[in-house]
Amino acid sequence: MRLSLPRRGLRWYFDHNDGRLIDKWDHYFEVYEAHLRRFRGRRPVVLELGVSHGGSLQMWQYYFGRGSTVVGVDIQPRVAELSQPGIDVHVGDQSDAGFLAGLVDRYGGFDVVIDDGSHRFEHQQASLDALWGAVRVGGVYLVEDVHSSYMEAYGNELGAEPTFISATKQLLDELHGYWHGGGWSPDSVHASAWTSSLGAIHVYDSIVVLDKAERPVPRRRMTGRPSFDTINGSPAEQMIDADHRAQLDSLNRPLARLRRLRRAPVATLRGYVRRRR
Repeated sequence: MRLSLPRRGLRWYFDHNDGRLIDKWDHYFEVYEAHLRRFRGRRPVVLELGVSHGGSLQMWQYYFGRGSTVVGVDIQPRVAELSQPGIDVHVGDQSDAGFLAGLVDRYGGFDVVIDDGSHRFEHQQASLDALWGAVRVGGVYLVEDVHSSYMEAYGNELGAEPTFISATKQLLDELHGYWHGGGWSPDSVHASAWTSSLGAIHVYDSIVVLDKAERPVPRRRMTGRPSFDTINGSPAEQMIDADHRAQLDSLNRPLARLRRLRRAPVATLRGYVRRRR
């Protein structure tokens, strides 16, 4: 049984916020709704790096509903007083792998990780390296304010490397790791841990969202009857494997033929006459 949910979304909460201070770019809310809506009412464990005044922690608790666990991390000792029922706040460094490992041990993994911490690449990368393995399959890892990749205040500028934007471009290569052998047949020889666990990369102005997934080696399949004698320049009969052959044989069963005839009588009869020739 799913828990009852608040009727209003994140933007409504932000616009009517009477709790602690929240500081967000206005266009972020569409991104949040697109990628986080599916976790509402499902008791997610949510980790936010960067607490500031604690308002966004309250917003996440409201949005995800009763039963959710919201965990905040900040390097400033003053945030320790912001814990409340359902919201745990820890003082620590987002680049400290040992500290983050302790959080993973305590909470057992996360459905959502939101990096709104220092916005410095070395810290963003350290957090991602330490926490990606703790994101549950089907979960998301969201990095905010990646426009810092272009800002001198964070030691970066356009074209500089490494930045989180340049690292994201490298993740695109990792996403395609099964194809690094250079052939049309993917394999796992050149794949990395990222290749087998990164389902998708979504890039928006100032936000990168990474989907956690279980990705086996891609499998190419064909179904249906060939329209011509060749497929991609090779004889059709050579391109039809055992699974495809079984599917074609199933199409010749009486019920399957009857369904085709009812759905498209003219095309079905024409195809039958063509095959008879």
